[in-house]
Amino acid sequence: MTGQTFGWDKKLRKTDEFSSVFHFRCLSRGRLLDVSMGPNQQDLARLGLIVPKKFIPTAVARNRIKRLLREWFRTDQADLAGFDIIARLKSKPDRSTPSEERERVLQNDFLSGLIACQDCVNRKKSVYHSPTFISDTK
Repeated sequence: MTGQTFGWDKKLRKTDEFSSVFHFRCLSRGRLLDVSMGPNQQDLARLGLIVPKKFIPTAVARNRIKRLLREWFRTDQADLAGFDIIARLKSKPDRSTPSEERERVLQNDFLSGLIACQDCVNRKKSVYHSPTFISDTK
């Protein structure tokens, strides 16, 4: 059970850590959420969250979104070992829809983004590690 915790070592904290993920350029865009992913040199997955006050003005609502994203990450982190992930809220959720619907859309954006980005990272890693790419760069 300890493998599914979300501790200090599983969080992206520094600007350089966020920058390396953004520079890798594997991005999946959803209705409410953008998910970016990049490889890390560790045997664990790390998560960074960006939930702007501009879109979610109350701290209670921002914390709820972050808590949900952390929980979805925590349950899937065994499949994501070796990746850094950033989830960024990109638009204001429609307040006219029920909260369960908004959470379902958010979860769908996050989980489908993880799958799409994981494929992107694996494709890019295979290109960079192919023998023809290495011989061409020397």
